[in-house]
Amino acid sequence: MSDNELTLCLCFECSPPEFTDRAYVVVPDRGMWRVHTCPTHGPVSVAEVPVKPVSTQEEE
Repeated sequence: MSDNELTLCLCFECSPPEFTDRAYVVVPDRGMWRVHTCPTHGPVSVAEVPVKPVSTQEEE
């Protein structure tokens, strides 16, 4: 899944199912995570987001 792709997530514990909020969480030494959260029921979906390493350019 690309970073630009919009993914919708529903909370099926809500009646009727409701759309969740999306947030990105950075955890040191663990990377970046996409978390979908229902305001009533808490986290619904958690997925790791692939992050491109920052390239360092050496100056001569």
